[in-house]
Amino acid sequence: MADEESGRISRFLSALRNPFKRRQTPTPTMPLWSSGIQEPIMAQGITIPALYAVSKENLILRTVISKLGQEIFRRGYFWEKKFESKCVECDEEFQHEVDVCPTCGGATRKPDVDQTTYAKWLLKNENSMEQTFMQVIHEIERDLEIVDDAFLVLVKEYYVDPETNEVSFYRVKDIVRGDPVFMRIVADKRGVRGGRYKTCLIHRDQVHSPGQEGNCEVCGGKMHEVHYVNMAGSGKTQYYVEGEVMHISKYQPSKLYGTSPVNTMWRQAMTLTAMDNYMYTAYQKRRSPKGIISVTTDNLESMKSFWKSVDEKMERDPHYIPKVGIESSSGRGGVNWVKFMDTLEEMQYIAVRDEIRNRIAAFFGVSSIFMVDNGKSGGLNNEGLQILVTNRAVEFGQKVYTDLLFPRLLKEMGITDWKLTLYPNEEEDEITRLRRDEMEVNLAQRMMMLGYKPELLEQGDRDIRFTYVQPPPQPPAPPGGAPPPGGMPPGGAPPMMPPGMPPMAGRPPMAGMMPPGMPPMMPPRPGMAQQPMMPPSQPGGEGMGIRTPRSPARPQQRGSPGAGSPVTSVQQRGLQPTQGMRNQQALMNARRPRGA
Repeated sequence: MADEESGRISRFLSALRNPFKRRQTPTPTMPLWSSGIQEPIMAQGITIPALYAVSKENLILRTVISKLGQEIFRRGYFWEKKFESKCVECDEEFQHEVDVCPTCGGATRKPDVDQTTYAKWLLKNENSMEQTFMQVIHEIERDLEIVDDAFLVLVKEYYVDPETNEVSFYRVKDIVRGDPVFMRIVADKRGVRGGRYKTCLIHRDQVHSPGQEGNCEVCGGKMHEVHYVNMAGSGKTQYYVEGEVMHISKYQPSKLYGTSPVNTMWRQAMTLTAMDNYMYTAYQKRRSPKGIISVTTDNLESMKSFWKSVDEKMERDPHYIPKVGIESSSGRGGVNWVKFMDTLEEMQYIAVRDEIRNRIAAFFGVSSIFMVDNGKSGGLNNEGLQILVTNRAVEFGQKVYTDLLFPRLLKEMGITDWKLTLYPNEEEDEITRLRRDEMEVNLAQRMMMLGYKPELLEQGDRDIRFTYVQPPPQPPAPPGGAPPPGGMPPGGAPPMMPPGMPPMAGRPPMAGMMPPGMPPMMPPRPGMAQQPMMPPSQPGGEGMGIRTPRSPARPQQRGSPGAGSPVTSVQQRGLQPTQGMRNQQALMNARRPRGA
């Protein structure tokens, strides 16, 4: 189908090409990069291995990255239909079942279930490195959070026609992660993939440089453009063609590489590492003293013997307070304290650490409550706000996979009718779901009063969805004002109804109209004041209470209990609910959990 669409587009462009001369906007030729293997630009001379090292050693940075990845993939993934019906002629997709395409009148089809058979088996099993698909995706997420570049390598198995030495078809055999430390992009000066090297799909050691044309020297097959290379191939560079490597960026995507978040917060991360090292050294080795005691005296030996006796008494009695007497006659005696380093309180250790932690967590969108920091949450309202902020960051991270990575993966596997979707990290509230179902049922009742026929869709166990069928058009009224077939209705002239309104048979009577079987309204007698017509009843909380045009519904007031059954004193206005309304209410009561 894609080939047919591309054929139609090419024929359209060729039809435009004949009678006109073509001119186009000049392509930028500014040498932003050198043609060939592109290298990522790292500020401050930092290397990619250094970014991974600091993200593993820094506790706060690793906690933030781990929590964000856990929330993104906490509930896993599921297969979802891209459509309910699709036209085989114009490829129009419909989210409900349609037998005939309303656009072109062609036949429709449902999603092909056989497309996902092999893909489900492949994603369920482990790859060659004994990793599941979710473990590979977790590695991809860590690469995005650290260097903002992730490479997913599809190991394909090509099937070659022995007569023509051309690839007939292929299958994705394995899915592995490409290390951003060694993976590179091959592009030209404008950032377009390819344009530098060519390689054979069967013999990857055959590489053609620019200006070298021809087929493979071994098998004579076609040479393909190289888009990605792996620089860690044991002395030999590994070449990958289009469709074998998928590269994505999350925070700052560009023509080539992304921008590393850890590189941006390098100084903050290294400050936290230095603070942790200081605490470790202070508690383990205690080599650096807080200060020294300087004693000015003319008799050094006497001072030494005095402090030796003080140390002995301190060992026997930790609560001993030494007493020092200083002669002031000469003015040369005295004891001074020389401080080498401030205390942790004086250096504001906790405040600085909290500030840096909040800066790092704010960049990734992870709130303090997800790092088990409940001391500064500030109540339930602030906790709810923190959860909301983190959920939005998680939703942003999930869109990178559901909207970018997974569609490209399924395209390479030949899946066009299905899509992979990550479950939301937070389940929907039960009360919200029941309110949505109630609104859907109320809408169905209104559409039924307008003449449409609602049909329940089977889309899930906990959601109510209806589709509406338009009633067939009614035959026009006979000329001359003749009565309709069946005669006049009892009671006189037929009621005034808008043209095209379907008959009332099989439907509940509308507000203000007389139900079938009721006698006609008696005309007022001469001299008798005409009683105003009672306004129709309006819903007031599942039919309870009285609602007037000028005031809201009044709750029920039951009389005092007496002998016998309790009797309500409320006068219910309006008609009794029909069987259809009772069925809808029974359906809602069955879906409503006990106690809700």
